Amino acid sequence: MIARSTIDRLTITALALTIVMPFAALSPVKAAPANCAVEAQAIAAQASSADPKAAAKALRTARLAAALCEAGNGHEAAKKFTLARQQLDTSIQLADRR
Repeated sequence: MIARSTIDRLTITALALTIVMPFAALSPVKAAPANCAVEAQAIAAQASSADPKAAAKALRTARLAAALCEAGNGHEAAKKFTLARQQLDTSIQLADRR
């Protein structure tokens, strides 16, 4: 027969795990690029063949991302690097307004 104290300990452990699991699942994954300098150089290389306005905008965003990365905010830096890559994307052409 299982002792009552064993059941109480198991219940407390199960409750503790139930409380902790949502926080463990919702914790942000480290989304920072492996090397911010490499990301910034890759964006600079892509910017050399892009539209000058888009390139300037993307390079400004990449510099901001590098500064965020140096400050230790890798998650926001990854978002900014992604934004810089989107700013360089010229595959979408907008129709002229009439």
